[in-house]
Amino acid sequence: MLSCLLSLLFLLPCLLSAFAADRGELQNRRYRAAAKVHDGILLVRATSQMDAYEDGLHQAAEFYYLVGLENALGAFLAIDGASGESWLFLASTSVAAGSEVAPGPEAERLLGIDHVVDISALRQFLTERAVTPRNLYYTVPFLSLPDLPENIVGSTNAKAPSWAVVIAKEWPTFHLKDETSGMHEVMAIQSADEVAALRSAGKATVSAMKAGLRVVRPGVSQRTVELAIVDSCWQAGAHGVSYWPIVAAGKNGVVPQVYSSSLRYDHLNTAMQAGDLIHFDVGCESSHYEGNLGRTVPVSGHFTDDQRETWNIFIAAYRAGVSVFREGVTEGQVFDAWSTELLRHRASAKSSLALRAIESWSKRENDPYWLVHYTHLFPAHVKGPLSAESVIDFAPVASIDGQGYYLEDMYRITRNGAELLTPGIPYTAEEIEASMH
Repeated sequence: MLSCLLSLLFLLPCLLSAFAADRGELQNRRYRAAAKVHDGILLVRATSQMDAYEDGLHQAAEFYYLVGLENALGAFLAIDGASGESWLFLASTSVAAGSEVAPGPEAERLLGIDHVVDISALRQFLTERAVTPRNLYYTVPFLSLPDLPENIVGSTNAKAPSWAVVIAKEWPTFHLKDETSGMHEVMAIQSADEVAALRSAGKATVSAMKAGLRVVRPGVSQRTVELAIVDSCWQAGAHGVSYWPIVAAGKNGVVPQVYSSSLRYDHLNTAMQAGDLIHFDVGCESSHYEGNLGRTVPVSGHFTDDQRETWNIFIAAYRAGVSVFREGVTEGQVFDAWSTELLRHRASAKSSLALRAIESWSKRENDPYWLVHYTHLFPAHVKGPLSAESVIDFAPVASIDGQGYYLEDMYRITRNGAELLTPGIPYTAEEIEASMH
């Protein structure tokens, strides 16, 4: 197998495939990124390693967004904040392995990038710009851990990728700065083509969720349901999953335990038991853009009476939060709507479980995992008011008495409301029970 991979790496010709967006859109993205780093240089790296365990090369999100190349390996994009000029440094191995372009004028024309050169020119580029002190901005990949411990790189550069640390050591006039948050702001507002990709991802994700629900029953392993979801993503025309699905039953579905599944070889796999609730977190990928959808469902197909009441109150609060979605609304205002609706049910709630859930979930300090986040090439935290033409996920995550409660849908924010991009999945306990039978 290794010999085959090496042959592919050095013998495949350059392949011209579709870019992430048209030339003008890619240029506009780089100009908006340049405005964020007006006092320095933004340096973004492409995916730098082959991974035989993946179903295909997954390009670094920020690089793909700014350059549009899904197959370039080990390349760097540099954007000068002051001039707005951009340089693409292509690795020779990337070109041999099938990158969409090779260095030269043709690539510059196709991509609208001022300079497309061999990666060997990166040293001269940095040397010329290190004559005077300036900021060198980098981004950190989503969910990545630091490359090196803080006692090696220092507290200032603790999050910086190792390549940035090496550059700062070689050229001390560069001051490293994390621009991940700024890039999230640039990427938060989607073009029509991006929304179309997210709408397609949402549609496939709905199909995958339904496929998973059909497999659920006591005694079935979580892995069995996950595999049905993965298969459905491909069957629905998506490019596989956005992330490996989370089907976490019983105590596995309680935060923060549910999130440790991605850190374990067995993915917390277990046989599901009657009486347990399942944390479903599912996403299919379309043209690199990620779908994201979640529900809480009973393993047996029926909620207990107190679970049913608690879940339906959860749904009422969720819908209250959705009702305030529009341009300019903050996450805090969404939580206020959620909390107000929870407290409205305090007088009518019958079960002890529901009453205690209302008291707990209505206080922000008790809901550390409750969130609204952007979704595009990857999830990103919302900072400040929501913007029109951004796509978000509303994902309240809570627990009570060792039971997890979770729901998530995708929405396109508009000036006066929001468009649901994942329609067709049940909400109330009665709707979920009917769909599972």
